[in-house]
Amino acid sequence: MVKQVVLILFLLTSSVNADCVYEASGEVQGDKIINKVEKVVCDEEEKSNFVVQFLTEEKYQNALIMFFGIILENI
Repeated sequence: MVKQVVLILFLLTSSVNADCVYEASGEVQGDKIINKVEKVVCDEEEKSNFVVQFLTEEKYQNALIMFFGIILENI
């Protein structure tokens, strides 16, 4: 039972997609690299799923309180 709950919670967590661009430049003198500059630019886009929105956004506040109230009442 606990494994199933953990698995469900793991699957409902949100993921972050990142588009990364890597750039490197430098000068070569005598078979050695000098003035090496590396640049990594990532554009992160977080996709928020319904569970995260339901637990955090104010517009679902009343529904969340009612949900937990009903669950506690039936335990």
